[in-house]
Amino acid sequence: MSHRRSLRVNSLFATATLVLGGLLLTASGSAGATSGARAHTASVLNVHDEGHLRFLHASGSVIIDEGSVSGSFPGSVRVRFLYDGEPEVSAQFTITGRGGSISAHATGRLSSPTSTTPSFSGHMSITGGSGRYAHVHGTGSLYGVYNRRSYALTVQAIGKLPY
Repeated sequence: MSHRRSLRVNSLFATATLVLGGLLLTASGSAGATSGARAHTASVLNVHDEGHLRFLHASGSVIIDEGSVSGSFPGSVRVRFLYDGEPEVSAQFTITGRGGSISAHATGRLSSPTSTTPSFSGHMSITGGSGRYAHVHGTGSLYGVYNRRSYALTVQAIGKLPY
């Protein structure tokens, strides 16, 4: 093998080694970042709570109820329920439990608008949190029954919330 050819092969080998080494460093850096990210991966709160709430007061079509909730995120809840006679309803609520609170907004539809206790179901979006749930986000479902005579609500919130 000539000296020039040997130099070119060594040069190609050195270049290939540098490129391969760079790829390995990038891959190990990515793996380190991934494992570092895993160390900081957010927890997930699987919420499946139910509450039987009592009427506090109303103003126009806004009804305020509160009570305790039990399930995976037990605590107390305060709900601002909007019902204006139409099948569409909405609610804003905050569940306060051990370690913090979770606030959400939900929209839904009454299943039987003429019933004295119509049920409703809808989509829930988390709007914020506090304490250990300060960075909570996610979506879920809200189900319930509205008692037109007592203005009481029975609610069930189900969701998967990373925080």
